[in-house]
Amino acid sequence: LGISCPVGLAGFDDTCPTQDFQAQYANLTLIGLLEDYKGKIIGTKYSLANLASTSVGDTMLEVEDFLCNMNVSFVERRYDEVKNDICGTLFGGVAQINWALWLLGISLEVVAIL
Repeated sequence: LGISCPVGLAGFDDTCPTQDFQAQYANLTLIGLLEDYKGKIIGTKYSLANLASTSVGDTMLEVEDFLCNMNVSFVERRYDEVKNDICGTLFGGVAQINWALWLLGISLEVVAIL
């Protein structure tokens, strides 16, 4: 299968890796492919690490700063407080005063009639 080549055995030099394995994948053994893959992963790691020192890395930092600065949860909290103060407290107080004035007006009419 091309996992590893037997060493010192006659007749395996031309079939290691096997012809099917070479046709489907590569001229390397499975261990050789894994070593090649390991080298490519290490290269990718260094490329990604060096990405931070390029203009792309600067752009990534700017986007991160922008997202951190856009965390404006205090606006929602303040909006809820203002909404509660205006809609609940202020309009509730105006409604109470309104009903009190209506009750006072009706009471004065009843007293004036009697």
